[in-house]
Amino acid sequence: MTIHQPEHLPWLGLLAKVAASELWIVLDSVPYRKNYFQNRNRVLLGGRPTWVTVPVTAPFGTPIGDVRICEVPSWRRRYRGRLSQAMFGMPGAHKVDDLLSSVDSAAPGSSLADLNLNLSDWLLAQFDVKVPRIRSSELDAAGTKGELIINLCRAVGADEYLAGPSGRDYLDLEAFARQGIKVSFFDFDHPTYPQDGDTFVPCLSAVDACARLAPEELPPLLSGYRLGAS
Repeated sequence: MTIHQPEHLPWLGLLAKVAASELWIVLDSVPYRKNYFQNRNRVLLGGRPTWVTVPVTAPFGTPIGDVRICEVPSWRRRYRGRLSQAMFGMPGAHKVDDLLSSVDSAAPGSSLADLNLNLSDWLLAQFDVKVPRIRSSELDAAGTKGELIINLCRAVGADEYLAGPSGRDYLDLEAFARQGIKVSFFDFDHPTYPQDGDTFVPCLSAVDACARLAPEELPPLLSGYRLGAS
């Protein structure tokens, strides 16, 4: 089981972590983080990483699940334009309208988390990943950081937790062991694939790979990772 916030147009590393799990708990009950990856991500435009952003209303401390999309003039046109340009002329360019249908239908006042999960579902399907998910807001679990993670594991009956590399800095492994929960750390080895220019740009939205590669080339991109107990 893994736990991760609902990122906007997530990168390959998040998709790989979900693919390596039996369940994804979508962490939508913690506060929204401004200027991070919850309402935006990067695509390659003219060889340079460029943000595509969804405007939101999120007073300090608002849980991610309660963040709402706000209406800023022309944001959809700007978003559509950047994403369409980034995918133009690529083998997967025909997918852009399918991808953007969720963005076009996101009404003012609608949930950012809902939009992000719709886009994540679309991306996961491109990589042939089928993993069930549940939102943390639907579970009876409280606490902060490691305590919250333990309580979420207990809420779904998980006996193994797949943590990201940053978990090494704050997880109390003995506390997990006392609850009978094994912790494995997930380290993603970012693959390379043909892009514009001579230097590969990693950590973009997975949309970049979807645009550039054939469908059968996508699933292997998620296979490069290491699992460790520390």
